[in-house]
Amino acid sequence: MNEHKIRVTVLIENTSDGILTCEHGLSLFIEYAGKRILLDAGSSEAFGENAEKLGLSLTCLDAYVLSHGHYDHSGGFDYIFRNDPAARVYARKEALDVYLSAAGGLHEISVPENVAKQRERFIFTDGLKEILPKIYLIPHKTTGLEGIGEKSKLYKKQGAEILPDDFAHEQSLVVDTEDGLVIFNSCSHAAAPNIIREAKAALGRKRVYAYVGGLHMKGRKNGREICAFSEEETCSLCRAFLKENIRKIYTGHCTGTPGFEKLKSRLGNRVQRLSTGLIFTL
Repeated sequence: MNEHKIRVTVLIENTSDGILTCEHGLSLFIEYAGKRILLDAGSSEAFGENAEKLGLSLTCLDAYVLSHGHYDHSGGFDYIFRNDPAARVYARKEALDVYLSAAGGLHEISVPENVAKQRERFIFTDGLKEILPKIYLIPHKTTGLEGIGEKSKLYKKQGAEILPDDFAHEQSLVVDTEDGLVIFNSCSHAAAPNIIREAKAALGRKRVYAYVGGLHMKGRKNGREICAFSEEETCSLCRAFLKENIRKIYTGHCTGTPGFEKLKSRLGNRVQRLSTGLIFTL
């Protein structure tokens, strides 16, 4: 593989071609400049079983990263901990706190206890961190994100209080390539335009080449999956991608099918669907 290209293998996502297991979750195996990175581990060990079927070893990787503190991105890390005693996972220091969703009734969506109790297996980040050459973890610096948390019905537990989530537990994995920044943000809870602005400011780069991850557009109404974004919100998101002239957008998981179709109708071939087993290069 050209060492200047990024190769991404989707180990788990909500959809599949029927050969590999899928589940509500996301896990990406990223290869760049001779380095191998695991971003997230889905809800269960299914991502690891898929990796085995694809002939990918998940031991002795150069970095393991948790994007944020929700079960559908962290549940599978117990598989990593069992199979690689040396593995340590980069996570925001808030990632092991308690998080809740009020969609469908208030319920916990935190990192599962069997993973969270292994605190010694985590490397907690605080601020911008270069984990490998030209590969960075970038936290949110945008203010007022608790407003997005309230709108999305996402909350955090702070002592006895339940407060709107401000997504301090979320981080972007960003690769600084010759073509521009490639941003990986698994759920984009803080909104893609904010995340793009944060990455550009943190690394002093003007160009973003690609954006990979969920866009948190999925909702449900009367038992059906819907796009939770209004037409104006969808158009605003598309305008942000076009303004930056982002060439490649790979999205799925919490974007949902109705949301993806709306993006596809506006952005055309810039937008591609993530699915379990998909392999692509950037």
